[in-house]
Amino acid sequence: MENNATETRKKRDNVVIAVTRQFGSLGRPIAREAAKKLGLKFIDREIIEKAGERMGYKIEDLEMIDNHRIKGFSRMKYPLGIGSRNTQDQLFEIEKSIILEYATYENCIIVGRCANYILRHRPNVLKVHFYAPYEKRLEMSIDDLNLSKGEAKSMIQKVDEARSSYYLYHTGEMFDSTSYQDVMINSSVFSFDENVENLCRLIKTKYPDLGNSDK
Repeated sequence: MENNATETRKKRDNVVIAVTRQFGSLGRPIAREAAKKLGLKFIDREIIEKAGERMGYKIEDLEMIDNHRIKGFSRMKYPLGIGSRNTQDQLFEIEKSIILEYATYENCIIVGRCANYILRHRPNVLKVHFYAPYEKRLEMSIDDLNLSKGEAKSMIQKVDEARSSYYLYHTGEMFDSTSYQDVMINSSVFSFDENVENLCRLIKTKYPDLGNSDK
């Protein structure tokens, strides 16, 4: 009985933020820094790693094209790795269960993986989307992500296409839709540090008990 009560409390009270972001908006590093400041678990790439393990794949197997491993930012062009549609669908279902596990038992910020959609029926989840105008994303990709102008243009185009396709396939919505979002933030309006502080402020407003002894 006590265990059930504890699990119910965790499901209701956990601090869970689902972040989506355009490439070049710096949503991921902003979320990572906010998680560090607030003592929250930052969850990103390990979701696909755990899902791959549960399916019997190594992460290296999911990141190979023509015997060459996909590295760095290029992995973002393949949101569910490489493989048949059937394999990717299976992987997504396992990722969904992993996201639900994290949302039940961790105080966390989850980036990408359609977590905002997967957790849409969960109470007390804050869903935040970072975006910016194209020129600002290009500028931030060059200045903050250390990409050349050509690399930045290519990555913005290809990652936008990949994320839009992935998101539409799994949610039925366009990537910039507000349907499963609570807050939309234009990250170009503020500095990186201001964006971090703004996200922290939003989280602390949503979860005023964050940091208390029972969290």
